[in-house]
Amino acid sequence: MDPDETGGSAGAQDRPLGRGLEDVSHLFLSRKTGEAPASDRAAVRSPERSSPPPGSQACIALLRPAPVTRDRLAVALMEFDGALEEGLRAFDAKIPCRPCGEIDLLAVDRASQLTIIDFDMTFDDGLLLRGIGHFDWVVRNMPNVQRMYREQAVNFSLPPRLFLLAPQFSPLLRSVARQITRPQIHWVRYHTVDASGGPGILFEPVVDE
Repeated sequence: MDPDETGGSAGAQDRPLGRGLEDVSHLFLSRKTGEAPASDRAAVRSPERSSPPPGSQACIALLRPAPVTRDRLAVALMEFDGALEEGLRAFDAKIPCRPCGEIDLLAVDRASQLTIIDFDMTFDDGLLLRGIGHFDWVVRNMPNVQRMYREQAVNFSLPPRLFLLAPQFSPLLRSVARQITRPQIHWVRYHTVDASGGPGILFEPVVDE
């Protein structure tokens, strides 16, 4: 056998490539199985997330729950007229009405109607019983209430209104409330969030659900 034929393939591998081929030879060399190109490996290794478009974070506010005490909630309702309803103004707090405990707030609306406001800090179905008890007490003691608040612009010939506030209401409570025709109950959910100037409160009237 011709020696040139037996060593031809080895000699071809040792023979230098032609001018210019060395620059592109890496494109044709075999790689290990599963090995990605250098550019692909760099893309895979990079752990950085793509940056959001400039200014996108300025349109988003991250809200976190904030604890609010009973007294602080009462102060907020006293200070911010119209927080629950336009024209609704609270004028007294913690009104004793034995044996029904205390009415959280008394207010007057834009129609000069006396309004009872009771609230709870937790998920408690007893709020409805407390509110109904306070309504009954005010109706039965209307002459005394009228003397206590004769300086307020209240039309005592109208029946009181009742607002009940809580972070949430149970389905059972709402089902029972649908059967109550008097008094008319206004249900309001409230949410407390952490804000830059202190806790913020959002009041959300509950419609029929």
